[in-house]
Amino acid sequence: MAILFVQHWGVMKNKEKEYENFIMNTHMPVMEKLGLRVVGGFYVVVGAGPHIAAISTTENVEDFQKIVTSAEYTQLLEQLFPLILNYSSRLYVSYGPIEVKKYDIQFGMWKFNQYFDIIPGMVDEYKIFVRDKFIPEMERLGIKITNIWKAVIGSGPFILSEGSSPGLQEIAKAIDTDEYRALMRELKSKYIMNFQSRIMAPTRRVEIPYFIKSMTTGLKNLTGGI
Repeated sequence: MAILFVQHWGVMKNKEKEYENFIMNTHMPVMEKLGLRVVGGFYVVVGAGPHIAAISTTENVEDFQKIVTSAEYTQLLEQLFPLILNYSSRLYVSYGPIEVKKYDIQFGMWKFNQYFDIIPGMVDEYKIFVRDKFIPEMERLGIKITNIWKAVIGSGPFILSEGSSPGLQEIAKAIDTDEYRALMRELKSKYIMNFQSRIMAPTRRVEIPYFIKSMTTGLKNLTGGI
């Protein structure tokens, strides 16, 4: 089962440069060393803050629990907290119907994330609607639903519909249609409550180290590890 660890925060005023250096030189390397594979970093462009989202994943919930209860992880947070404000986190697991065995980096993709709770007593009807109508219609409008997640640790809303698109223009074009408005009216009126949404742009901080690591690995393979 794929899992997603999402951390949100804002950056302290006048700490921006120190924060940038810490994230690139300490935070991301330590997260990777501990086994929290960093797969995304985003700015919230439209929607409620905090305005930074750091996305990581592990192979399973048991590994996640070991990592976040380790002394090294606690020390990493203690170094991060003086640089940020309004920290929050959630741990999500796949909620179907999409099967995601391993979550990976999606280079340059923007996110259109929708958060909500399912109306009590409507879970079965919600799942049928999402499988047969919501996911196909969103993809037809140009927003691919990467996965539907359920928060198992952290505050609500507890369902996350993770949408992906190449850019802000494509997202704006999709949600400014009669088809999108009709789809959301049906979703909100029959199946869900406590709806929120965010449009998020990639920070590019994750992709650059990934490219460098891939190039280094490729060179080592070509030179026989010299």
